[in-house]
Amino acid sequence: MPPSAFSTTLSSTANYPPGFWPGRYVDATPYRPARGRYSPRRRVEDASATPWVVDLDRVDPQGEDMIRAIVRELRIRFYQKRSVTSYRHALAGFLGWLGRLPAAATRDDVRDYLELMVEGGASSSWVSVVLSAIRTAFDKMCGRSITLGLMTPRRPHRMPMVLSTQEVVRLLQAAPSLRDKLLLGLMYATGARVSEVIRLRWGDFDFDRGVVRIWQGKGRKDRDVMLPESFRSVTTELARLQGAKGYVFDPSGSGRHICQRTAQRAMERTVALAKLTKPATCHTLRHSFATHLLEHGTDIRFIQKLLGHERLETTTLYTRLAQPDRQRVQSPLDTLVGVPPPASPSISATASAALIPSLPRAPTTLRLSFEITSIETADCNLSACAQIQIATRDHRVILDGIRVRELRAGWFSVDVPLAERWDAALRWLTPAERDRILDPTFYALLQKELPARARRAWAASSGAPAVSTTSVS
Repeated sequence: MPPSAFSTTLSSTANYPPGFWPGRYVDATPYRPARGRYSPRRRVEDASATPWVVDLDRVDPQGEDMIRAIVRELRIRFYQKRSVTSYRHALAGFLGWLGRLPAAATRDDVRDYLELMVEGGASSSWVSVVLSAIRTAFDKMCGRSITLGLMTPRRPHRMPMVLSTQEVVRLLQAAPSLRDKLLLGLMYATGARVSEVIRLRWGDFDFDRGVVRIWQGKGRKDRDVMLPESFRSVTTELARLQGAKGYVFDPSGSGRHICQRTAQRAMERTVALAKLTKPATCHTLRHSFATHLLEHGTDIRFIQKLLGHERLETTTLYTRLAQPDRQRVQSPLDTLVGVPPPASPSISATASAALIPSLPRAPTTLRLSFEITSIETADCNLSACAQIQIATRDHRVILDGIRVRELRAGWFSVDVPLAERWDAALRWLTPAERDRILDPTFYALLQKELPARARRAWAASSGAPAVSTTSVS
């Protein structure tokens, strides 16, 4: 069909103007894609129309990609590190159980998963964390509302464990080191959490005002707690020696504080040494602090400020534990039979002095015994074997393997074995005594004493080993 006939047919049927062909130019050539300024542009989207971190209505990400985006958003919003870790584990567990893409999750899936956790024996606190993680990720950051209508699980109201004053005395007396005594003593004396105590610096101690500043505690809040007067002397001296910028509990001096698990192990070890029957933890000292303050008549609002509680209802828990009128209130049965009320516990002066930490004293005099075990002569030169005996309170430590040789007349050499050979024996000594044994001045003492002892033993006609005792200051 000629173009004119085709044009006439279209014009008559579709009412197109004369000379117009759909999809073609006037000369009957097909349309070409537009280029340059006339090329089609990408659609401009309004960012305010999609305020979600992950818009599940428009994208369909994998579970790992969604968790990565949620964790990044949590960090941007300055969630606590432990909260981010808990939310990541909770979301990974839910999406792994779901077995489908996150966009396919429904409200019934959340209920089924929480029911499975409850039947599996999960605690109410962990179920609350999982529900909070799903609500934060899907509802607040993805706009899905799959937790709408789900309430936070009810938690059991348990009474906290509290130590008596006698048990606190036994605990602090049983602390094996200055660090443990100061660590546990500050937790009880200030009521601070274990995570707050291990991050204390010496610059946080205000000795003039008698307070300790807790920086960025739970809820990212600062507060002041009292500085115990019984710890003032030792903390003042340690702060002067270590500097204001250092951590209080920095055993290696590396500029890093101990971890929370290290403090918990110290508490477990001290509880075992004190032979306490109660399952006491680091947080038990915080409970005991608040309870004992209430028993001594401290206002509950002041205790709330010291503990850093946001709501007063949290602090009123300790009113059920405190016994402020124990001396006046008796059981009716005790009143009938005439049993006198219990007397308030008292602590002896010796026991109270043991509670106050103090710096280690200077080491006492070390008593050493030099013994020549065998004597030989070769080419008119003296050669002898010697050992050192150190008398402690419970053991007698022997350091052997020492050899004295006469190189020429009047010139002696003392050969001391490597320190690894004495490791088993030195374990019975205190750290201060071990340092003195391994000090170079101790080797100088051996060079001075042992040749003379060997010369006298060789000169003795009886040939009996020569034993002498000396003191090292």
